[in-house]
Amino acid sequence: MEDYDKLSREDLIRALMDRDSQDLGGIRMSYPGQRPPWQIVRQVQPRSQRIERKLCHGTEAEQCENLVIEGENLQAMVSLYKYRGQVDLIVTDPPFNTGKDFRYNDRWDEDPNDPDLGKLVPTDDGSRHSKWLRFMVPRIWVMREMLKPTGVLAICIDHRELFRLGMLLDEIFGESNRLAIINWQKTTSKNDAKHVSNTTEYVLVYAKNEERVKTGLLERTHKTNKRFNNADNDPDGDWQWGDLTAATQSASTVFSIQSPFTGELFDPGRRAWANRKSQIKEWLELWGTPYQEVDLGDGMAKALVLKGWSPKGSEDRRREIVRTASAKAHARLAQNNWPVLYFGQDGLGRPAKKHHIKKLKAGAVPITFWVDAEEPPIEIGSTSWTASESGRSREGVEELQAVLGKSAAFETVKPLKLIRKIIQIWCPKSGIALDPFAGTGTTGHAILQLNAETGAERRFILIEQGRPERGDAYARTLTAERLKRALAGEVVDDAGEIVAGASPLPGGFRFSKLMSKVDAAAVLALEREEMIDLLLTSHWDRGERGASHLQRLPAGSHQHLFARSGRGEGYFLVWNGPDKPSVLNREAFRAIAKEAQEEGLTQPFHVYARISTYSGPNTEFYQIPNRILEKLGFNEAFSQYGTAVEAQQAREDAA
Repeated sequence: MEDYDKLSREDLIRALMDRDSQDLGGIRMSYPGQRPPWQIVRQVQPRSQRIERKLCHGTEAEQCENLVIEGENLQAMVSLYKYRGQVDLIVTDPPFNTGKDFRYNDRWDEDPNDPDLGKLVPTDDGSRHSKWLRFMVPRIWVMREMLKPTGVLAICIDHRELFRLGMLLDEIFGESNRLAIINWQKTTSKNDAKHVSNTTEYVLVYAKNEERVKTGLLERTHKTNKRFNNADNDPDGDWQWGDLTAATQSASTVFSIQSPFTGELFDPGRRAWANRKSQIKEWLELWGTPYQEVDLGDGMAKALVLKGWSPKGSEDRRREIVRTASAKAHARLAQNNWPVLYFGQDGLGRPAKKHHIKKLKAGAVPITFWVDAEEPPIEIGSTSWTASESGRSREGVEELQAVLGKSAAFETVKPLKLIRKIIQIWCPKSGIALDPFAGTGTTGHAILQLNAETGAERRFILIEQGRPERGDAYARTLTAERLKRALAGEVVDDAGEIVAGASPLPGGFRFSKLMSKVDAAAVLALEREEMIDLLLTSHWDRGERGASHLQRLPAGSHQHLFARSGRGEGYFLVWNGPDKPSVLNREAFRAIAKEAQEEGLTQPFHVYARISTYSGPNTEFYQIPNRILEKLGFNEAFSQYGTAVEAQQAREDAA
């Protein structure tokens, strides 16, 4: 047994992770330049955010529902401290390492904060796979940290890195938490290969904790509902034909059933009957004739046959029993409202089971192959989704160009159908979805559509950097612009003009840009408007005490008041820049009380300041920078950046 007391903190973490990996029974990957992900993540400097008001969309309340962040995704996720452990679904489409889409900076191996995006990694780079892994490992690790205990990661990939990504996810999430390997048909035909053409890609789905995750139901389509009717005027409503058999066999579930209409004997073939024999017997007798069990000598369990019928009886006797049963069965058929077990609308078919739409689950369960079954097993496993069910890449391109025009030159874009399906299955109707590689904004668009169609209240956080070295800020020109036009119902016509061609979608989003690193020194160096941006970001939290959001007031309209809550409480900032005094004293309190009275605000007053020398009635004081960092969920005392707080505190103590 290892003596953990003698290990350093880093060695202890590594030893515990090694032990956990062994407990999971997984295989550890090994590749050049490999480092533990937590070591890399601890080096990443958290960043503040600056709200770009011109790029936000919707009312203040609508903006606070969703967030688009411009910046490097590892830094962004590390900076989203207050949402660690709060995300329901991460659905994302990282670079596939095709030689055209993946960049790597070798300096990241030592400093993940280096701003250079690096060069494209070509297909003839012998270390391209290890570079891709070194890029993905810390990001996957942080993604797991962002998820709730009930959360799910769904990550898109193609054949180039499928196996390596699968092993990586097995290692970080644990093989037992793998929910599905979805094989979706991205195109219906393709003649571009010497041997086998690749017409599919993959989505690997992992739970943070398989025992706690809930796999939801897909909403049934109009096409699915049309298969239900009520041919027999059943008082339980519309129903459709359903299979009476199941795949799992046992000695007691494989036997023959005799039709009361024709006397024909039916067995389940290579399957088994899905219901207990006693239940099937009860259903059969509803056609007017008692049944009995008889051994037919066929190697199966005793058959259910018409009472009095026997293979050893005389032929005339058998005919008479069937004729009498048939007359009763046809009379029952004419009465409508047939029993659950029936033999077709004319009585001449195989035994089948009625499935009533109102007795089925509210939606369709995701299954191992996307077919028309209504009650498939919950287990998903290795799943194939056809193009008709999950959309094609070409549809994704067309959806993007419909909103942004043909200038949005992307060869492959994930279709809304695919992302909508994943969201419906694994993101609760009031959940949060995160996409760290937001790209064209499909995830946000899908959530806005689903919210509009179903009344759901899902929220999204999208992170996109684009290629700033080319001046190509996708987050602004692509991600946010697509969402803005989708919300406004705008499309691009054949002439390239923006017109109102779709129904506007409810909602909005806030656009933020990652700025300098967050620590006490950085907070204390902010100008007033930058400080207000940071404060508003820290309050982005539905259901937060005192406000569902903060409504920002026009800049310069008040000396201290900068926002008001949905409850009518005021938020005040005693701050005019890093070089000016920031003290909540009697004079400042009087000014705050006057502004509150003029705006008709209720108490308490929420006041941010550097120092407080006056404790007014019904006033909540938030010390800068400590309470700001705390509200963001970032505690510098437990990070390597705590030196900034300590240094500042030392200066205050000395003063």
